[in-house]
Amino acid sequence: MPPSPNPHRLILWLLLAAALQATAGCVERPAANAEKTAAPAAAGLPTPSEISVAAFEAELFAFVKDRRYVELDWKRDKRVRDTGPYIRGVYYGTHPAVRVFYSPEVIAWLEGGREGAIPDGAVIIKEQYPPPAARHAGKSEEELRDSLESWTIMVKDSKGSHDGWFWSNPGAEQEVVDNHQDFSHPISGFGLYCVRCHASTQSPGVAAASPENEFTFSSLRNIAGYDGEPIVFRVDESWRRPTESAPSSEGESGKQMAESTSGSHPSCTRSGGMTPCVPGVNPDFVAFYDGYQSIDRAEVQDLPPTTHDWVAKQEAGEPQQFVTSKQCMSCHAGLMEPYGPTMFVPTGDDHAYGATGRNISPQGEWQWTPMGLAGRDPVFLAQLESEKAMLASEFGKDPDQASRLSCLLEDTCLKCHGAMGRHEFHACGDRQGDTFGLELCEATHDPNSPIGEGDARLGALARDGISCMVCHRMQERPQPEDDDRPYLQYFLETSVTGNLYLGPPDELYGPFKDNEITAYPMQHALGITPKHSGFLQTSRMCGVCHTVTLPAVDAPLGGHAADELNASQVVKEFASFHHHVEQATYLEWLNSGYENEFNTANPDAQTCQDCHMSRGLHDEEQGIAMDSLPTRMAIIQDVTYPDAENLASHKDIDVRVREEGYARHNFSGLNLFLLELFEQFDDVLGVRTQDYMTGSKLEIENARRNFLNTARNKTAELEVASRRDGDDLVATVTVRNKAGHRFPSGVGFRRAFVELTVVELPAEQGGEERVVWGSGRTNSVGVLVDGRGRPLPTELFDEDLLDKQRHQPHHTEITQEDQAQIYESLLCNAEGRFTTSFLRGCETIKDNRLLPKGWTPLGPSPDLTGRYLEATHPKGDAAQDPLYRDGSGADKVTYRVRLPEGVDAERVEVRAALYYQAMPPYFLKNLFDRSPDGPATQRLHFLLSNAKLAGTPIENWKLLIANAVSKPAGE
Repeated sequence: MPPSPNPHRLILWLLLAAALQATAGCVERPAANAEKTAAPAAAGLPTPSEISVAAFEAELFAFVKDRRYVELDWKRDKRVRDTGPYIRGVYYGTHPAVRVFYSPEVIAWLEGGREGAIPDGAVIIKEQYPPPAARHAGKSEEELRDSLESWTIMVKDSKGSHDGWFWSNPGAEQEVVDNHQDFSHPISGFGLYCVRCHASTQSPGVAAASPENEFTFSSLRNIAGYDGEPIVFRVDESWRRPTESAPSSEGESGKQMAESTSGSHPSCTRSGGMTPCVPGVNPDFVAFYDGYQSIDRAEVQDLPPTTHDWVAKQEAGEPQQFVTSKQCMSCHAGLMEPYGPTMFVPTGDDHAYGATGRNISPQGEWQWTPMGLAGRDPVFLAQLESEKAMLASEFGKDPDQASRLSCLLEDTCLKCHGAMGRHEFHACGDRQGDTFGLELCEATHDPNSPIGEGDARLGALARDGISCMVCHRMQERPQPEDDDRPYLQYFLETSVTGNLYLGPPDELYGPFKDNEITAYPMQHALGITPKHSGFLQTSRMCGVCHTVTLPAVDAPLGGHAADELNASQVVKEFASFHHHVEQATYLEWLNSGYENEFNTANPDAQTCQDCHMSRGLHDEEQGIAMDSLPTRMAIIQDVTYPDAENLASHKDIDVRVREEGYARHNFSGLNLFLLELFEQFDDVLGVRTQDYMTGSKLEIENARRNFLNTARNKTAELEVASRRDGDDLVATVTVRNKAGHRFPSGVGFRRAFVELTVVELPAEQGGEERVVWGSGRTNSVGVLVDGRGRPLPTELFDEDLLDKQRHQPHHTEITQEDQAQIYESLLCNAEGRFTTSFLRGCETIKDNRLLPKGWTPLGPSPDLTGRYLEATHPKGDAAQDPLYRDGSGADKVTYRVRLPEGVDAERVEVRAALYYQAMPPYFLKNLFDRSPDGPATQRLHFLLSNAKLAGTPIENWKLLIANAVSKPAGE
């Protein structure tokens, strides 16, 4: 028997068959007996852009549930009709079966040949029924009302957004819901994902971004009283046979039918929401950070829900620089069947909405990276709060100066962490004040006001973090012709610490050539033209935020001469202080064997994007091994969809499958600690963990896989060799950096450390092994301990008998259990005390973070010089270590251990491991001490003291990078 044909492969044939239905009779003109169009009344609804979404929904839902459009005698479709084929129990419609009603304004526009813009106040209402339409043939109005499942509604309001429509998708019994309470995706609003398909329409003779280029497929051929017939699609008889996914009787046409026949639509009614956290204080954490008063869940200041982070593109002429990522999500998220999977790799046989798999779309992966979470990062917010407290103390005699410096600091830090809100603020000329701060970051709209306006718009943009438009609007700053500095020097002195240079607001940039881009849908949907820019593929673009210079406010110039770091300071009040390079990741890459800005033909070159934007997907556990990712990069209504009226030309909506070139937006570093907090405390941090567009509930789990892949395969490798030397055991641990920058890199308080344990294996099978010696071991809260389990005095920089703070130096040999090899950067303030403040880092006492392979003391070019080159150098004892001078990117530590009496040397095994910590104990202690009553500090303490890490990859507050085992060789 021949195999059954795959229904998904019938789609091209079906589209051809659908196209044949279009005949010359579909010319849009009234029938001879068409009624006058002036008789029906308009909707009389309020203007949605002038009131809150909830207030408008109350009016709109009552209007449709009472079917007032019928009472008003609006023109309607000739019958319930399909929007796509129905084959073997699978519906391929863009909507369920529909019957559309049109307000008089829409009819007049259609009769006028679709010319000009539809006037504000016009309404289009789709009644939606379980497909196929054949199910409803011959039904009375009462029977149709009983079968009605939902509506999709378009209300014209050109002041609400660029596309000019308020969209809504209420169910048959829909009530107004405050989705800010449960974080569910909105049912109604401006800029909803409906635009991803409706942007493929074309009005005659107008430009893509013109206000007269409307967003409706409406056609007189569908409407009663006009010539022509609706498009007919292939519908087989499978709908008559009961299946597991299709109800056997129309009486079951509720939720089960809705979920099985939603076609290409996400389910607004089951988009997922937040899960209230269950507090459970970790007594070990509280005991170590003693003296800090914990707070209850009710006292925690939650971050605004993600539902507030909604800024749509406004009508032409409105001053606007950015939109939130939810506008990009419409077209650049994952898509499931029947028109996918696109940018989604299923891990099972189910490919429908809610299936398990890997969402590799830009929106799907970016949102769970530190870039996507930057605007809500609770550690950053607590750190910034602590810096403000420090400024208040440092300048206690001059509160005005302290306040001014605090405002400037917030504005500076939010150039990256709240980038869109901060830069939008400064682009608007009518704002009060000259700094953007945390108060605006937290702004949300009044419940009785429209969403995404005023200060609430700035807050929404800021909380969206390092969002799509931050990177995709960036351009290389042009150097004036009369400026003879090397371009790198010009760049470092004008464009770092988040000093973005942006292209025009009506352009976005990507890596593909202009002639390879399908630009029409974005031009129509947002009034923005996508263009090619090679800058997005350079590490220099990343260097804008990953090179940070800051003032040391306890070190005013005088004893410290101004230098090139002061020259790059754009805040005049900061220029009078000594400066330091707080983050040098881009500079570290420049001074590595992977750079390609000077050695442009470097065969070993790897940019930031090459490592942090994967071109493939490999996961042995999930059975995925893909070196490239052939995919479409946008999920618009393109030429593979069922035919529809009034589409743009095929060439303008042809989204090709790119066999190569797709780069994932996984941006994975090592901060799995941050991700864990967002999963366990989504209610506190204001996020929704289920993906709306695909229905996937595994987004954070898959993000965790990305982090672990980076940790295990891209970070560092470790080797251990051991031998017996008389009564001693000698072990040599070699660590090699695999990253293109230091390890660890980024903010200076990240650290890594080596754990080495000597284990005596059991004499008999089933016996217990025992650790007889160890260095670099931790307790349950990640604190390094000695052989008796006591915290090392260096963990909090305890003072010695001479009142000198203790720390772990860079070791080449370790002989005691209270010694540990820690790869870290330690800074002192002007008083010579260790500090984790970004604004008091006068002097680097130790920096033995692993250098990248190819590092040289002179750098790759004379263009990288002075303090910027110095920022890539090791400090302290590491500067004298030959392995830190040879460019190998390696370190070697020798452990000499005197085995205790009674240990059987023949049963000894040496185990070495390299661990990473994003938040070392001394960093947290400083935070908690500096601003104990601050809401951000209290929030962070609550999160960390209630986090449940047992059984996670960061159990005991450390992330494993690499490990190895050695059996000691004989003498």
